[in-house]
Amino acid sequence: MAGKKQGDDTVATYGKDELIAYAGELFGVSPEAAQGALYGTDDGERFEIASAKALVDKFMNRKVN
Repeated sequence: MAGKKQGDDTVATYGKDELIAYAGELFGVSPEAAQGALYGTDDGERFEIASAKALVDKFMNRKVN
């Protein structure tokens, strides 16, 4: 996964497939949990790590009836 370069103001973004593949390392969840958290987002959408983590945290902490 590519990271932010020094002196570069752009923030690295990643596709759903990359985030799901590295879910354990990035978010501490299974790939299936990350896939569930990102379900319903556009296939071509790109995410910053922080925004994807927020989606995963919200998914993992949701109330289940």
